[in-house]
Amino acid sequence: MGDVFFLCVFFASLRLCVNGFYQLNGLKEAMNKVSKSVLLQKFLQAVLIAALAFTVAAPHPPLAPVIGNVSFLLGAPSDVTIALEGDANWLPAKLKMDVRGGDRMQTKAESRCEVKLRDGSVVRIGEKTLFDFAKSNVTGSSKSVNASVKQGKIWANVTKLKTGTDKFEIKSPTAVCAIRGTAYRMDADSTTRVAVYQGNVDVGPTDSLRNVIQQQPRPPGPPQQVPGPTQVPGPYQVSLEQWVRLVQGNQLEVRRDGRYAVTPINTVAEQNVDWIQWNLQRDRLLGR
Repeated sequence: MGDVFFLCVFFASLRLCVNGFYQLNGLKEAMNKVSKSVLLQKFLQAVLIAALAFTVAAPHPPLAPVIGNVSFLLGAPSDVTIALEGDANWLPAKLKMDVRGGDRMQTKAESRCEVKLRDGSVVRIGEKTLFDFAKSNVTGSSKSVNASVKQGKIWANVTKLKTGTDKFEIKSPTAVCAIRGTAYRMDADSTTRVAVYQGNVDVGPTDSLRNVIQQQPRPPGPPQQVPGPTQVPGPYQVSLEQWVRLVQGNQLEVRRDGRYAVTPINTVAEQNVDWIQWNLQRDRLLGR
């Protein structure tokens, strides 16, 4: 219906433009009755009408599918905001608000929010965080999440993948976490820290970090085959050139130069960390 309206208005406006043009250039009889300035004014008005019709009737790209909704908010109304896909405007997030693939969310100091996805998975966004759902599509029976945390901290409690095509990946500036159904947290600033509380997480380098590592000096020798994800039994430091399987109870920290270390989670120290204890409590409410 909008397209038909646009075409009608456009051709009507175009006809006015053509008539005005010929009147300006050849119709002496009309020039004797109407001044050039009046004809020019009509011509410009017709062009303006055509432009407005195009703006109103031009088709807009369809919205991305709903992948979940905001299930918890903490902070002032303007402390947690959301920008829809392709929109530069940030709007206050509201409880029960739909979240779509490609939406971005950001939080200010002393604020946080929780997004419950359609498959039951949960992503919680801590203070001073910029999170992007990027290319994400979640239904009740499948999920394909490719999200990123630009800065700040998040906590994810993800339901198990049901099919071979399901995936749930969140990346920071230096690391990518591929989740198989687990609970873990990620902090991103000058380094990236990942801690696993349930299940396993495969951690690998981002493309930008891989480029940094490849540009570093290497000892001479024949090329070696890089294996798939491997379990890391204890702390050590090497370059994160391959995928590493981080098991429950361990945490990984990777620096911007690619060097990383794996250590056990210090559960005693974490008892005094409000962000961690709050997430553990929320997870218990989920029953998993």
